[in-house]
Amino acid sequence: MPTYQLTGDEALAQGAWEAGVCLATGYPGSPSTRFLEHLVEISEEKDVYAEWSANEKVAFEMALGASMGGKRAAVCFKSVGLNVAMDPLMVANLGGVAGGMVVILGDDPGAWGSQNEQDGRLLIRAAEVPLLEYGSPQEAYDMARYAFILSEKFRLPVFIRETRASSCERGMVQTEGERTEISKGSFSELKSWKILPLRPTEKHAELHGKRPQIVAEFSRSPFNRMIPRGPKGILAVGYVAAKVLRLLKEKGGEELSVFKLGTVYPPPEEELIRFLSGLEAVLVAEEIQPLIEQYLRSLAHLHNLRVRVYGKDTGHLPPSGELFPSHLVSALKQSLGVEILPEVSWEKEGFPGMGVVSLPLPAQCPFYQAFEAFFAVLPKDPKERPIFVGDDGCLIRLMNEPFQVLDCKFCMGASIGMASGLAWAGEQRRIVALIGDSTFFHTGFAAYVNAAASGARIMIVILDNRSTAMTGCQSNPGSDFTIRGQRREGIKIESILRSVGFKTLRAVEAFGEKRILSSAFKECLESDGLSILLVSGPCPNLTERVC
Repeated sequence: MPTYQLTGDEALAQGAWEAGVCLATGYPGSPSTRFLEHLVEISEEKDVYAEWSANEKVAFEMALGASMGGKRAAVCFKSVGLNVAMDPLMVANLGGVAGGMVVILGDDPGAWGSQNEQDGRLLIRAAEVPLLEYGSPQEAYDMARYAFILSEKFRLPVFIRETRASSCERGMVQTEGERTEISKGSFSELKSWKILPLRPTEKHAELHGKRPQIVAEFSRSPFNRMIPRGPKGILAVGYVAAKVLRLLKEKGGEELSVFKLGTVYPPPEEELIRFLSGLEAVLVAEEIQPLIEQYLRSLAHLHNLRVRVYGKDTGHLPPSGELFPSHLVSALKQSLGVEILPEVSWEKEGFPGMGVVSLPLPAQCPFYQAFEAFFAVLPKDPKERPIFVGDDGCLIRLMNEPFQVLDCKFCMGASIGMASGLAWAGEQRRIVALIGDSTFFHTGFAAYVNAAASGARIMIVILDNRSTAMTGCQSNPGSDFTIRGQRREGIKIESILRSVGFKTLRAVEAFGEKRILSSAFKECLESDGLSILLVSGPCPNLTERVC
């Protein structure tokens, strides 16, 4: 059996490849990007079709379509991407799957690289589909292989959750080393896939009927581990369990009973009742919301178990952010009265700061080149300058020196819609929406069409660096290369723009003459109506990626 040193992300990819995944899609964003990148590295195109899709909804739907055709499929995206994919998910749970369909979800406790801190487990619970969470690279590999089997057994999408810490964890992984091709038949042979308003209640009842079977399956799962030691215990979920076990091994705490939970939803009820039955008190350690903590408290009440449940709701663990050893040590002492010896130095803790977001744009960046020209024609009085509504991507660094022109920024693809609303609210200053090419394809296009249809009096600046640069220069529909580095003709944004009404449209090169850039910006800024300035130029980090 081959053994490799892999990160959690890479171990998931190895397991998916060996399980016979035939299609893998996603949208880049930490902490799940490396899954698809490594899958491409270890696979051949004839075995696995892979792509960075326009957005997470499309990526999910492609994987669902492949599953409907009887093939195994995987899709990956980060926490906020699940919001975008919820629409098809909330029907796929009713319509079911044929070939195994696995979703790799990268949550971000501590918001190390995200605009919010959300717990994807709550949305997965709402969808009522199985959820696994690994605690080591070896377990990531094992879970990936198992998840496809689980998906086919219950005909449901199966989620595997990871976090920044677990995706980066590196360790030795023992693998089977061989790929197994699986087919569950062709589309026409399988079943009816029509989910119409006539049948949802019936299908929902079928979904509920699967829960007891999944609970029974999870009650026998090797991904859960119970270590009974004493009347006080700690239950830890996913990778937090690895932190807990490491902490107890290094610093004492041998008298504590431990439950490592890897099958997160639906929880393995019988095993948890057995664990709680032998305890006086238990601390629940999980990221981010107190999902399992609240479940255990409810379970204890329903079964008349006299165990005290501590965690986030009781104030013993922080309600937000990543959990570090110092949090666990303090919580164990305050809730259970268990002292942990502090001789061994802890891992580095705390938020790393704004990182790349706080850095100025380099002069080689096309955004820098463009705004250097734009800045020259902006009014000197800040009160007379336009309002700049930003979007996700590298352009958020325009808030830093030397430009400092970003006035607001929310979620991905929101700039055009927010700018339109601000204009209709009666704002007298010119409003400029800033959006990158990947974000335009992701969710910006619909907002652009809406702005054109409503006659919004705004200016849109589309900064096209021909890749999804902020996350590592991955391809998007406009890139002239695929995820495997093959040449192709990318979708031209200018062609899309010209198919929809506008007052003014100028297309310029970021590395062109400053005089032309300044003139185009000034013309669009002074236009009375919807104006678009398309600025193109490759990212300096976009190395040669084509064959």
